[in-house]
Amino acid sequence: MAKIKRKGESGAAKNYVTRNQALKKLQISLSDFRRLCILKGIYPREPLNKKRANKGSSAPATFYYHKDIQYLLHEPLLVKFREHKAFAKKLARALGRGEWALAKNLEEAKPVARLDHLVKERYPTFTLALQDLQDPLNLVHLFSTLPTNPIPGKTLVPSSVIAECSRLISEWKVWAIRTNSLRKLFLGVKGIYYECEVPGQGGELVKVRWLEGYEFQQHVPTDVDFRILLTFLDLYRTLISFTLFKLYTEENLVYPPPLDVELDERGESVGAFRLVEKKDNQGVESSKVSKKAVRKAIKGIKASTGGDADVEMDEDDNAEEETNENDEEFVERPTKSGEEVEDVATAPLTTYNSLLATTSNAASTSKQNLLFSPYTFYLSRETSSRTWEFVIRAMGGKIITSLSSPQPSDDSITHVIIDRPITVERMREMENGRKWTWIQPQWVADCVNRQKIISSEGYHPGQLLPPHLSPWDGEGELDRPWLEDAQNAAITAAQEEADQEEDVIEQDAPAEEESDEDEEIAEKEEAGKYPPALLASSLDPENVSLLHAAELEAEQNGVSHSAFRNQLKEAIKANKKDASTKVASAGAGKKSGEEDLRKIMMSNKKAKLYEKMQYSNREKAAEKENLERKRLAIEKRKRKEARA
Repeated sequence: MAKIKRKGESGAAKNYVTRNQALKKLQISLSDFRRLCILKGIYPREPLNKKRANKGSSAPATFYYHKDIQYLLHEPLLVKFREHKAFAKKLARALGRGEWALAKNLEEAKPVARLDHLVKERYPTFTLALQDLQDPLNLVHLFSTLPTNPIPGKTLVPSSVIAECSRLISEWKVWAIRTNSLRKLFLGVKGIYYECEVPGQGGELVKVRWLEGYEFQQHVPTDVDFRILLTFLDLYRTLISFTLFKLYTEENLVYPPPLDVELDERGESVGAFRLVEKKDNQGVESSKVSKKAVRKAIKGIKASTGGDADVEMDEDDNAEEETNENDEEFVERPTKSGEEVEDVATAPLTTYNSLLATTSNAASTSKQNLLFSPYTFYLSRETSSRTWEFVIRAMGGKIITSLSSPQPSDDSITHVIIDRPITVERMREMENGRKWTWIQPQWVADCVNRQKIISSEGYHPGQLLPPHLSPWDGEGELDRPWLEDAQNAAITAAQEEADQEEDVIEQDAPAEEESDEDEEIAEKEEAGKYPPALLASSLDPENVSLLHAAELEAEQNGVSHSAFRNQLKEAIKANKKDASTKVASAGAGKKSGEEDLRKIMMSNKKAKLYEKMQYSNREKAAEKENLERKRLAIEKRKRKEARA
């Protein structure tokens, strides 16, 4: 016997639930439901038939998947939300009764919801977390620049949240400086775009791009719901903390890095953090060892294995020493007092292999990416030290800011970054016999994007800078198969048309040569048609002396005055026609030149699309000309019929 289906028990009515139904099922408030959906990544859905999903009702409603709501029933955060609701009631009652001691105890025992399990759920692999790191970095950068109290008497964002965002950004930049992972940057209208290459799982390099606003005073809008933004920020702060812990651990560094309070009070940003290497259980540094110990270990391995392979270590001594010198700027290596470092020769063979691999990777990285390692930069007071200190140090350079020394006096300075006009006399006075390269900040960005040191010509103070183009032009465009098919069809048609034109050119080549010869003969005949003085006067009709010479020439040749005037008018008209033709051809050449320049600046996809548009325009123009010719022929035939 067939089972009778009841209304609302199958189909869209069972697959979807409204927001009110979800609130009743979860027994939470609307604000907690919004926060829970943001943290879990659940968003509203649009059913194909809203009336069926709403069980026959046509009232407006927001729908969610029924399975998503069932999934939220087992979320541990629901317990924390209910605990916080009970805590808020108890605290309000204690404050209302004036029980301050109880209120203080309740505040100290306030329930705190942790989001660690959500990060593990949403990003099961480290590579997935890196690929989704752009939005977290953008939002954390935005909150790190907000004022602590934008509106007197009203706190939109807690100062502790702003301080934590600033700390996370500084830790991210310190890691990028340590690993020299910065690859590109672009000075845009919204701010500065950066791109770093971060190693993921299995050695895969993931490109992480983020936006950092300029250091201007922030005007915080009052009509923005900061509760929603702070919910996103809670998740993003947890994600960035997980990511930084993983990255610092892979570099064998302590996380979080300790902060130098004195440098922080002096205004240092990334320079206020000190990277400290981890130790093993015996208090011995586990990653950095001396070259002498490495050679000794290799000799011990050779003696034990009986191998006769020669390992040359002297060639890389200079590179390793430079790497160690660069690391000493940011790394502190604490050692326990009264203890000596163990002999490396007693470590297992795998330790040596990993050690040698780490050393070779560091040497190759230092050779490839440290563009500014030989240079020392002085940042003038109007430049953004937060931006250019990070960029230059990430590429291996050294920095002297106007905060540490208001007047540059260090003899090691090679470049001065200045962003204001300055006279040559003032430049020579500041140099005081030293040789400095004066540049604008864009020079640093262009060097990083090209991965080489470019000439400083055109970047000196007060000069008009060359165009600063985005290094990501054409990247990340959407795949549109219909455009690709249209472009391929246009290219095929253009190739066929070009082949047909080549065949016609080959067939008509003798005729064209004859026509060119005829044109040359006609030009010669045209030139011989008028006397030289008459031609000169036609080129400049307002010149009285040339006109008088042409009249004397006509009298000598026996030409009447009326005939001379007619010849002069014809020559002037011919010259004007030739001049207009030349101007039109020059204009067309100029236009085509501008189009070629624009085409050079386009990406490959945009250039193909532009060619397709030009091809379509030519086809439309040819069709229009053909229709116009037919219309004129029809009108001409009608006029003949009317006359007949």
